[in-house]
Amino acid sequence: MKLMSLSILSISLSLSLFARENPFEPTDQFLEQKSSIINANEQAKQKKEQAQKDKIARELEEQKMAEMIIAEKMMKQKKQETTVENNQKQVKTTKQQTPYIPSIVENFKVLPFVKIQIENDILTLKVDPKYPLLNQDILKPAKKFLFDFRGNVSFYTIRKDIVSEDYESFAVGTHREKNFFRVVINLNDEMINYTETIDSKTGTIILQKTNNYNRYSKFKKNGVK
Repeated sequence: MKLMSLSILSISLSLSLFARENPFEPTDQFLEQKSSIINANEQAKQKKEQAQKDKIARELEEQKMAEMIIAEKMMKQKKQETTVENNQKQVKTTKQQTPYIPSIVENFKVLPFVKIQIENDILTLKVDPKYPLLNQDILKPAKKFLFDFRGNVSFYTIRKDIVSEDYESFAVGTHREKNFFRVVINLNDEMINYTETIDSKTGTIILQKTNNYNRYSKFKKNGVK
């Protein structure tokens, strides 16, 4: 019996020693290293997958931002185009509402020595300098400018209407017995709204409509005012 027990114990010890000495049998250290490698590979795989996901998310975000910028630019451009279009419509409407008023020019050769020209708000009276200006007068209630020129001339009185918003008409008549003739300019507005410029050397008198002028220029020649 003792011999059988010793035999069994010897066989068990032999098998144990054989297992430890077998180079093909995995050890605990090997198993731990294998587990560590597997875990490291798994972590690297997860890290790579996460990096890929982050890259895709960034690309989507960048694409979204680019689309938003493009949409904002398109909205801004559309707004500018709408503003330009509205301005053009407004200008067109204004042009339609405000009719074009051409420059009004009238020329009158009243006498060989008297000429009158009207261009918009300016009236120019030209008299041959050999007929000097004797006197001028302003009739405020009647809205008239009167100019008397020295000259023993004879002619019938001449009256003409003027196509103008500022000047109504003019008349030229002679006072031969008193040795002068007179030019009368009838106005459409108050006297205070006109300026007067006289050049005795050239025999030129200029009247101009202006609402901001509240006094008249004075003519001085040989003591005559």
